[in-house]
Formats: sequence, structure tokens, C-alpha cells
Amino acid sequence: MFTREQLEQLKTPCFVFDEDELRGNFSSFAGALKDAWSDRARVSYSVKTNPFPWILAQARACGCMAEVVSNDEYDLALSCGFCPEDIIFNGPVKGREWFAYALRNGSAVNIDSKRELRWVRELAVGSDVPLRVGVRVNVDLECFLPGETIGGDEPGRFGFSYESGEAVRVIRELDRIEGVSVTGLHMHVTTLGRLPRAYEILADHVCKVVKECGLADRLDYVDMGGGFYGGGLRNAGKYEKYAHSIARALKETCDPARTALYVEPGGAVVCTPGYYVGRVVDVKDMGEKNVRFVVSELSRLNIDHEMKKTAYPYVLFSRSANVMPEQHLCGFTCMESDRLCTLLDEPELAEGDMVLIKYAGAYSMSFTPGFFIEHPPAVYGFADGTFELLRDLFSGTPTTV
Repeated sequence: MFTREQLEQLKTPCFVFDEDELRGNFSSFAGALKDAWSDRARVSYSVKTNPFPWILAQARACGCMAEVVSNDEYDLALSCGFCPEDIIFNGPVKGREWFAYALRNGSAVNIDSKRELRWVRELAVGSDVPLRVGVRVNVDLECFLPGETIGGDEPGRFGFSYESGEAVRVIRELDRIEGVSVTGLHMHVTTLGRLPRAYEILADHVCKVVKECGLADRLDYVDMGGGFYGGGLRNAGKYEKYAHSIARALKETCDPARTALYVEPGGAVVCTPGYYVGRVVDVKDMGEKNVRFVVSELSRLNIDHEMKKTAYPYVLFSRSANVMPEQHLCGFTCMESDRLCTLLDEPELAEGDMVLIKYAGAYSMSFTPGFFIEHPPAVYGFADGTFELLRDLFSGTPTTV
């Protein structure tokens, strides 16, 4: 953990990323997969979780692929040094030009919509290269894990339904197109509890599809998607549990020596290495009850875009020996709802004191407004006891007319 003296040197508000922990998460997940499956197992970093180029560079340096769900993300992955063969292209809003580019240049393209099925058919006409595609299979996990899915009784909206038979029909339709081969299956479904059992069920369905469609001898990869827990000491052993649950089920029909196993972690690798740091700018007591408000440089907008959380794991850096029974930690915006959390029986905070929010690396910077009262926070990398400024704060100066 950082000391106050270390944090005092930073420009705030800022995000800080521990490089060693980030790289350790990438390498640990990859190692767990290879131990359970084979050397053909790879981690594919979910770019949308945090698209900061420095993070993509760390992922690539650790041998990861990049998982993208839009044209812009695909372009970003290329600009960060990923070759097309190391990019997985998912999601229902791919652009036709990027879809064609990805297919023709060796990316793992998992089709998610009927228009993409039409595009494959159109692109196959006169193509001088075989088109190898993956199909996203939608499994109704709620039937197997009641209360665990985000949609509840409503089925998920992505991919092609296994239960209705559409997934198998799509695979067979693709097989009838000359020059096209289905060589991948994509099984992403996020559950509330992120249970290893969910991935075992998805892997069981891979086996069912493989048997029904005769894919065993031509399946290049199985992509199990994301939605994992992991990272840091508090989640020790999580990667291994996921890897063994998946591998145990998949080995029924898939050969680890032939078929690659992909996972697409985002928060499971980038959450715990990220910290959000800011200073206290004002303290005031309001109303007849003297409610204590602590105004900071932080904001819920940067770490909780839906403003649903009521607590965050934090560390306070206070100079006071006094303990306050209740303090309301607030953000800088002019929104009454920008209240991060209530601090109970904590050291009294004053102007200039510092607050650090832990586990702030995932779905934080990616949702930070481009401009909302203030520009986005600065970003630092931390390695070997040293901070490196990766993105500076806006440093505009007043202009007189």
C-alpha cells in the first residue's frame, strides 16, 4: 500500500496502476489456463473494461490477445501493437468494413447477429481466402442457476439461442456456404455470482454443440467469454478454479492439443491493480443536526457510473487524531447525488487530507466523462517504487478578454 508521503507527490485527482500486480494478474490467469488445458490456452483482455493504451501495452507484453466489441476498439488494438491474429472481434455492432477486414486478416470473429450471417454469405462470393468464423451461442443459464443471471426470467439478448435450436441452425447454414467454415464457439454469459459452475455449464453446452454439428475435428478455439472474479490476494486461487471447471467439461469432446481455449477477463485482471486518489477540498457542517460533509476531488462518476454503490474500499490519510462518528464523503460535481459513502468512526478529515479508493481499475476510466465540469483524472503507473505520469491533468490557464 502507498504511504501519504508517496501520494503527496501526485497530481490529483488521479488513477494509479500497480504495474507488477497488473502483469501478475495477466500471467497468473494465463498460467492457470495452460496448466488445466494446454499451451493453446490464452487470455484475451477485454478492452472495454479499461481501454487506456498503457494497459493494453501491458497485456500485449504479457502475451495476451485483445477482445474488442466495436470498430473503434479494433482500431485501438491495432494502434497498440496487436496484430489481427491476436484480436477477438465480438458484439452485435461490428461495422461491415471492419468485419470484413477482421475475417480476411485472421482475427477470431464471433458472429452475433443475422446481418453478420448475411455479410459472411456476401463476403464468401469470389473470396480468394477461406473464411473461418466463430458463432456466439446463447445458453439460458437461468434454467440451471436460478437467480444468477442479470436478465432473470428474460433470456439474454446476444448471440444465437441454443434452446430454440437457432445456434445449431446457424452453424449448419454457415457450413453450407462454399468457402466458409465454422471453427470457433463463443459462450460469454455473465452471472451475478460469477460462479465456476456457470462456466462448467457453458462448457457442457460446447460439448453438445460440437457433437450435434460435428465440430470436433475442425474447432480451432472455444471462447468462454468473461465475467470472472480474480486478481490480488483476496482472490487467490480463483483463476485456477475457473480454469479447471472449464477444462474438465471441455475435454469430453475437445482436444487440448488441437483446440485453443480463450477467456476474456476484464475486471478480473484490471480491477485490483487500480487506485483512485484525491484530496479533500472542504469540510462543512450543515443543518440543525450539523451533518458533516467532506468535499473531495473525487467523484462517483469516475468509479460508479450508475451511481448504485453505497460503499467503497478506501484508505484515509488524515493528520487528525480525532475520530468522527459520521462523515459524508462527497465528490466535486454540482450534483447532490455525488456522495460516495458515509464514513463511520473514522479519523476526522480536513482540507488537504487524502482519500484512496481501492479496486478502481475496471469500468472506471472507461466511463469517465470526456468533459464534465473537469477533465478526466491524471493517470500514473507505479513500478519499482516509482510513479510514472502516463496522462497529465488539464493545465489550461485563465484567459482575459
